[in-house]
Amino acid sequence: MLFDGLPEPIHPELDLANRVLYRTDRGDPPRGNTVNRARVDLKTEPEILITHLMEGIGIALDVPGNQMFVTELAGSIYSTDLGGKNKHNLLWSQGNFTDIAYAEI
Repeated sequence: MLFDGLPEPIHPELDLANRVLYRTDRGDPPRGNTVNRARVDLKTEPEILITHLMEGIGIALDVPGNQMFVTELAGSIYSTDLGGKNKHNLLWSQGNFTDIAYAEI
C-alpha cells in the first residue's frame, strides 16, 4: 500500500521517469477536490498541487512539456505545469467530464 486514509482518490497517473504518482481526489476538503502528487519510492505525504476543484476526476500528464490536464465533473478542463502553477481554464461548464487523455502525435 502506498498511501492510506485518503479522502476519495480517483485517477492515478504515473510519471515513470521521475517515479511520481499524480492523482485526483474527490473527497471532502481540505484534502479532497484536489490534485496531489507524491514520490512512489519515498513514502512521503502527498503534496496538494491544486485545490477548490468541483469534483476533480480526470488527469493526464505531458511530462516532457511540463504540463498536466485536469477535468472536473462540473465541466471544466484545466492545464497547469506539473507543480500545479500557471493554471489555465481551457473549457468551462461544458457538461460532465469524467476523464482525459494526452497523446503526442
